[in-house]
Amino acid sequence: MKIGIVSNSALLYMPLLSNLYHYKNKAGVMLYVGKSTAPDQNTAQALDFCNAAGIPVTFENGKDDLYSWAQVLEPDVVFFVGYSSIVKTERLSHIKHGVYNIHFGRLPQFRGPAPVFWQLRKGYHEIGLVIHRLTDKLDSGPIVWQYNIINLPHFSYDHVYQLFGELQIKGVIDILNGIHTNCALPEIEQDESKAAYYDKPQLKDVLINWNEMEAEEVVDTIKACNSWNTGAITMINGFELKILDATITTAYQHRYRPGTIVINDSGDFTVVCKGDKLLHITFFKISSSNYIPARFAGVYGFKTGQSFESYAPDFKPATIGT
Repeated sequence: MKIGIVSNSALLYMPLLSNLYHYKNKAGVMLYVGKSTAPDQNTAQALDFCNAAGIPVTFENGKDDLYSWAQVLEPDVVFFVGYSSIVKTERLSHIKHGVYNIHFGRLPQFRGPAPVFWQLRKGYHEIGLVIHRLTDKLDSGPIVWQYNIINLPHFSYDHVYQLFGELQIKGVIDILNGIHTNCALPEIEQDESKAAYYDKPQLKDVLINWNEMEAEEVVDTIKACNSWNTGAITMINGFELKILDATITTAYQHRYRPGTIVINDSGDFTVVCKGDKLLHITFFKISSSNYIPARFAGVYGFKTGQSFESYAPDFKPATIGT
């Protein structure tokens, strides 16, 4: 069986290549690499691996290259993962065992290009990944395989992304085994009444609004922003501060408004949240500074009674995503 992988991201396709290379006595695996400016797109590494393993690799130059690749190399089945261009599925209808998309989010609840971010940002108890039939409508094809995991406190965007990069292998192999044994996995139509689309995160999605967000939501935002955005953003005296790690402490009895800094005698750096819970900050970053342990907050001029700004309508940082 000839297995095609189409992807923009080396972080996603390398685990698949290294595992599928050994599938069923070294099945014929082929890679199509789409155009990308992502920092994880190490094409030299991919090329070295493919050359050593005897895997044909094609790098995209034009919008029709994908269809030429499918016609010339004739894969029996194709898996898309992290490919951002629009695909005309009718031009891939000749592929014998079909075309699938690997989506790092539950469907149809988290359609769109950043499902890991949004599952963490919204604090869902369970987060998941799905493999579905590729159709012309974004993330809408019948679900063939899905896997859910508990959203644990230590999860971050990077951690989940890498974890799903490994878990996707199980789904792909389950589908291939079904094809190999002529016992295909059942397909489940998506419930359109539950469908929701989320775009790539914008500034408002990574900026802490202390007046509106309770402590749990702030922690969820921090998890969703690490480490691609180096934490969740807040503002103080016109300066940007990013919170990289924080925990929630017990309810606070004094009547400070949300966003107020409280530093105790032990040097604990905390912020009052809506609902009077305290957010205990453990690491933060100021502008271009390195990561700062929060116990040194006093050294940087922070003191009890200062307040973070809940929103900054004129703030246009160059730091989102860095």
